[in-house]
Amino acid sequence: MIDPMAGVGDASGPAPGSDATGGEGKDIFDAGAASHNTKAIDRIRSFMGIVSGCVAGILGLTGLEGLVCFLVLHLTVSIALLAKMNFDLRSYSRQSMVAFLIADLQKCGMSFMLFWTLFY
Repeated sequence: MIDPMAGVGDASGPAPGSDATGGEGKDIFDAGAASHNTKAIDRIRSFMGIVSGCVAGILGLTGLEGLVCFLVLHLTVSIALLAKMNFDLRSYSRQSMVAFLIADLQKCGMSFMLFWTLFY
């Protein structure tokens, strides 16, 4: 398959004075690296849901206190991930900043509730 973004398969090649992407200003996206990054972030967030559920249960938090605990820890982990990426999200993911911060809330929330009730 020819990759139109990389200009592969075009016999003439990129025009002089333009970049290798055909002058559109788009960068080349490595699907394998993106998949690896997504899996790593998913693993970290899943573990965060379990640990924050254990913390909320051990501390005896109930109701909205437990929900606030989950949201604060989820945002803390997301910001820590961004700090690890030097706040350059576009180099690692195609998500917007808001989408990155609220990603996986439902999935992590289920793990959180399971371990929250287990450790309460």
